[in-house]
Amino acid sequence: MKYNSDILRQLHEELRDVLRETVRVMDEAGIPYFIQGGTAIGAHFFDDIVPWDDDIDLGITREHYERFLRVAPSLLREGYVLQEYTTDNNTPFYFAKVRKVGTRFVEREWVGLPIADGIYVDIFPYDLIPDDVRLERRQRRRVKFWVNCFTAKSVWLWRWFGRANNGVVMPKSMVSCAAIRLVTLFMSKERIYQRLNRELTRYNTTAAARYNIVRMPKDMIARTAIEHRELRRFGDMELWAPADLESYLRNHYGDIQKWLPEDKRLNHAPEILHFATPISSDSSERISVVIPLYNKEQEVERALRSVINQSLAPREIIVVDDGSTDASVAIVERIIEEHKGISIRLVRQENSGVSAARNRGIAEATGDYVALLDADDEWLSGYIAEVCRLMEYHPDSDAYSTAFYIVNRGRRVAAAVPTTEGLIDPATEALQGRYPIIPSTATLRRSTVQRIGGFPEGMRLGEDQWLWARMMQEGATFCFSPMALVCYSRTATNRSATIYRSETSAHSIEQLYDANQREELNEYIARVGIGKALTQSVRGGTEDAKRAIEAFSYTQRNRRQLRRLRVINTLPRWMRPMVDGVYSAAAWIFKKRGL
Repeated sequence: MKYNSDILRQLHEELRDVLRETVRVMDEAGIPYFIQGGTAIGAHFFDDIVPWDDDIDLGITREHYERFLRVAPSLLREGYVLQEYTTDNNTPFYFAKVRKVGTRFVEREWVGLPIADGIYVDIFPYDLIPDDVRLERRQRRRVKFWVNCFTAKSVWLWRWFGRANNGVVMPKSMVSCAAIRLVTLFMSKERIYQRLNRELTRYNTTAAARYNIVRMPKDMIARTAIEHRELRRFGDMELWAPADLESYLRNHYGDIQKWLPEDKRLNHAPEILHFATPISSDSSERISVVIPLYNKEQEVERALRSVINQSLAPREIIVVDDGSTDASVAIVERIIEEHKGISIRLVRQENSGVSAARNRGIAEATGDYVALLDADDEWLSGYIAEVCRLMEYHPDSDAYSTAFYIVNRGRRVAAAVPTTEGLIDPATEALQGRYPIIPSTATLRRSTVQRIGGFPEGMRLGEDQWLWARMMQEGATFCFSPMALVCYSRTATNRSATIYRSETSAHSIEQLYDANQREELNEYIARVGIGKALTQSVRGGTEDAKRAIEAFSYTQRNRRQLRRLRVINTLPRWMRPMVDGVYSAAAWIFKKRGL
């Protein structure tokens, strides 16, 4: 993950805060710790946290680690908690973390687990490993297996014999997955924890020369290096490090460098990041959030709270109620009352359609940019921060967007989007089956949208793609991030009506065609128009579909879809949904098989 600079600065402050409290407890209890991993790299090269890192790693030898687990809960000040299996039996981690209450830092694979999830410092137990390489490898294999079993009692992360949590699939053979599944079926988590610790500590009574986290093949530290620790500067603190720190680092990382290439600057990439006190930046203060609302009582609270919980706060949130008849407005008013310190405005109007609601919000906005969010979708906590980061690198763009997930009946699937970051052409990408922008991923320059005239009011389908096409016609530039930070709901209430109603808009997709503009844009317009006409035809809009068939007969890249539209539009109304569904299923199978 590439952090926005303001977010990373605040995260580092929070990490130092947790580190100070953790070290205070260890010093008070006389527990000899040492820095390791990326934290040791930071101390060696930067005398501080590695500029792109997002966690802190400490190590303790086993006997002192067990003592730390006993004394830390009573010594930690209010606002900090120790997380380890003995204090939180839902945890998927076999090692300890000290977390800060009131913050959140959740990687994608752990989202949804009922555990403490604040910003944390990792604390790893170090055990002696055998000097015999063969025995060392055998121990490591066993430890890895039991670690996987321990994790699997909380969450499944592999392809076989279960659904991976949030779509996170880690590499593991079918045989290994079967073994893990069998163990977790017949053994309790407590028993697995005991077996794991037995394997970790197998050689602790020997005269072995090296300590390790055991499951890590290269994280070895000489016993003498731990027995003769040395102080290292780390920001405004001094922390204990293994003696001859550079030798440890070279053994662990190989050819160590101070400044890695950007593509090798790895971190934990949290899906949820939330600070105890929301922060804003010059960039985020330029963003107004617009949420159009119509009868979304089941979803609007989720959407609105996803904006409130952004790690980087926007300038304002504008909810435009488009004549809701359910409890949606009452829910929004309650949330506004709960969060008086946040600028949330509720604007009400008679029912005029989603385009009119968006345009009203854009007109009410005071920011230079408007970030759109449909009331049945949601943002992950880093969305605005990622948009602000894109603004830092591409300040002249007219539209910023991120990758997104498609959520259907609780299952989340990554949408087909571009794989690279930077300036993109939505028309070219869409013709390749990649969709870089939808309303809930879009942050738009307000002046550009207003110059075009906003969304096409009265248009019921394709109004967003109409706007993207018009922006491209006006020479607008689009910037994209492949970080998936939006959840687009396909199962939300009243997402799609099944009864056809003719449009009463002064605008149409067909009118966007211009023989003098580039071919890719005309083909994109045809793709959008044919897709819209298919939906209209299935719902009974035969005449509208006929007009689309005639208008987009010029297409060369969408001939197959045009033929599909012609066939479906000739069928009786009652047959169209069934035939279209069969066609879609067959097309999906052919695509999966590369046909």
